[in-house]
Amino acid sequence: MSSAEVAEDASRAVIRGAFEVLAAMEQLGTCRVSEVQRHCGLPRTTVHRLLAQLAEVGAVERSGRGWRLGPTLVELGAGVPAEPRLRRVARRPLLELANATGGLVALSVDMSGHAVVVEVFPGRTPLPLEPEQGMVLGGSQMAVVRAHEQARRGDMRAVVDAGGIHPDLSCVAAPMKVSSRDVAVVWLMVPGGAGVPEPAILATRRIAGVIASSLSGGRL
Repeated sequence: MSSAEVAEDASRAVIRGAFEVLAAMEQLGTCRVSEVQRHCGLPRTTVHRLLAQLAEVGAVERSGRGWRLGPTLVELGAGVPAEPRLRRVARRPLLELANATGGLVALSVDMSGHAVVVEVFPGRTPLPLEPEQGMVLGGSQMAVVRAHEQARRGDMRAVVDAGGIHPDLSCVAAPMKVSSRDVAVVWLMVPGGAGVPEPAILATRRIAGVIASSLSGGRL
């Protein structure tokens, strides 16, 4: 075998190992190196090296003493951070909220101190500003960003914005715990700057509770 063929085989082995690690982490959620090693059957040194390389491109990130999937995978639509079941569990309740209110419904997760959009259900009426999956949200005046900031402090109260971001747009953002360390926010955007109707605020908070309860093993 030529040196070029040896190098090509080595490159394939690295790529294959990286995908094995990512697949393991999607199933395990936040996990330690030893857990990834047992799941993949790779040498511990190999797992350490692959995690370091994946972290350089944002595919994984540290979380406490463990590791979890990183923001790059969310932006590519290839994975879910923090809680692997989040999008699967959240899809039906989010769709229920969208159908009940007619507004745009979205789900964002907290990653490395940023709010990242992982799911969007458009409303019946186009809005002047609409989020997209994979978008990293900024601007401390946004109700969603404020809800993420609150949730990091353990404050799970809903945040309401009436025309603050745009005069023809109102939003309510309901934070929730999705794991022992991680938070997410369910939010509803409606046209008009007069605020979100109280029934819609209550519905958004209820859906956030439903998702959190399901993730924790509670009854829906």
